[in-house]
Amino acid sequence: MYKETLKNIVFTVSEYIEFLNNVLLSCEAKVEGEVNQVKKSTKGHVYFSIKDNEGSILDCVIWNYYYRICGVNLEEGMHIVLSGVPSIYAGSGRLSFKASTIELIGAGALKKQYEELKKKLQKQGAFDRQMQLKEYPQTIGVITSKQGAVIHDFLNNLGKYNFKIEFIDSRVEGAEAIEDLISSIKTFKKIKIDSLVVMRGGGAKNSFDVFNNEAVIKEIINYPCPVISGLGHHEDVPLFALASDYSVSTPTAAAHLLNSSWDELIFKIDRNEQYIFERYNNLLNDIESKIEKAFQIFNIFENKLKEINEKINFFEKEVYLNDPKRQLKLGYSIARKDGKIIKSIKGINKEDLIDLEVRDGIIKSKAYGKERR
Repeated sequence: MYKETLKNIVFTVSEYIEFLNNVLLSCEAKVEGEVNQVKKSTKGHVYFSIKDNEGSILDCVIWNYYYRICGVNLEEGMHIVLSGVPSIYAGSGRLSFKASTIELIGAGALKKQYEELKKKLQKQGAFDRQMQLKEYPQTIGVITSKQGAVIHDFLNNLGKYNFKIEFIDSRVEGAEAIEDLISSIKTFKKIKIDSLVVMRGGGAKNSFDVFNNEAVIKEIINYPCPVISGLGHHEDVPLFALASDYSVSTPTAAAHLLNSSWDELIFKIDRNEQYIFERYNNLLNDIESKIEKAFQIFNIFENKLKEINEKINFFEKEVYLNDPKRQLKLGYSIARKDGKIIKSIKGINKEDLIDLEVRDGIIKSKAYGKERR
C-alpha cells in the first residue's frame, strides 16, 4: 500500500532528495576502509573517501566539530572505522557518508597516535597537574557507565562519611563515548564539587582509546578541582590518567583515596581518645597515690602527736612532782635571803633577815647563828 502511494506521488528533485535523506537517517552504520583523497575546507570540515580491497569507494565528510573531538588526524592510507549515516547532497545529487566518529585500526597506527599526542601534550604542560585532594571531601562528582560493577564497587567501598555523590551516566568506551565524556565534564564544571572521579573497568587495550583523546583530555587540563582517574588495568597508561591529579586502577582504590583523610581523622580521634583515657587514668592513679600518702602522713602526724602528748604528760608529772610548792604542802619550807633561795649556810651571817615560805604564807625571821653538819 505504501509503495503504491509513493508511485502516485510526483516529487520535485529537492523534495525527493529530502525524502531520501529522511529515509537514510535510519541507515546509521559503521563502515571500515582505507582513507583516500583527504581535503580540508577553510571552515574545518574534512572531505575524504574510503575504499576496500574490492575497489569500492565511498565518499565521506566529517564536520569540523566532530573532526576536532575525534582525535584522529586523517591521512591517506590510514585504516579506519567510521560511524555515521549516508546523505545525498542536493546541489550535486552525490551520496556521501556523514561521519560522526573516526576510529583508527591497527596497533601500529594507534601506538603512533598515542606517542605523538603524548609528546604534544607533554610540551603543553598537560601532565603537570598537582592539585591536592581537599581534606575531608564530601561532594564527589562521578562519571562512569551505570552498567556493570564499577559504580557499585566504588559506592560499596566509600566510607560512612556522609559523602554526597553527583553521578552522570556516560559511555566510557568507543568513539561514541567522546561526546558523552566531554559533555559530562563540562556539566560538572558548573557544579561545586570537591573532586571529580572518572572511572571504567578493565578491558582490551583499544577499549581505552577514548581516554587517549585530545579533546577529552583538554577538558581536565585546567579543571577547578582535583581529578581522579580510575581506568582499570592497562599496559600503556591512558593519557587522561597522566593528565589527572590522581590515577588509580580500580574503583575500590578511588574510593579508598577519597576515604583516606577521613580514615586518618578517625584514627587521630581514636588515638587522642585513648591518650585522654590513659592520661586520665594516670592522673587518677597519681591522685589516689597522693591521697594514700596523705593518709600515711596523717597517721605519722597522729602518732607523733600522741608521742608529744605522752611526753607532755610525762613532763607535767615531772613538773608536778618536782614543784617546790608541792613540798610545802608536805610541811617543808623554802628559805630566802634577799629573794634568793638559801641552799647553804655559807651565804648566811648572824643577824641576816630570812623569809621562810610555808604552805600558806611567809614567815619573817632573823638568823641568830648557824651550825655546820
